[in-house]
Amino acid sequence: MNKPQDPPGQGPGHQHGEPVTISVDGVDRTIADGVYKVSALKHQFGIPLDYELDQVVDGVFTALNDARSLHIRGGEVLVSHVRQGGSS
Repeated sequence: MNKPQDPPGQGPGHQHGEPVTISVDGVDRTIADGVYKVSALKHQFGIPLDYELDQVVDGVFTALNDARSLHIRGGEVLVSHVRQGGSS
């Protein structure tokens, strides 16, 4: 018997619960509350992996590292954009 596969970026220990609503690029999206890798969130919402993903809290934009995890509780505001900086 085959063991069910975990969704990408959501291995063991990543428990998900009730559906909650978050805003991604100005669009309300539904996702189960829980801990997600930032790269997995990008994949799930169709955001190019080479884009930056920011969390907006009280009008302050904070860049999220792709390798880090984010606890989604509902009400989060996420905004994607082309990465800033770099050489020309």
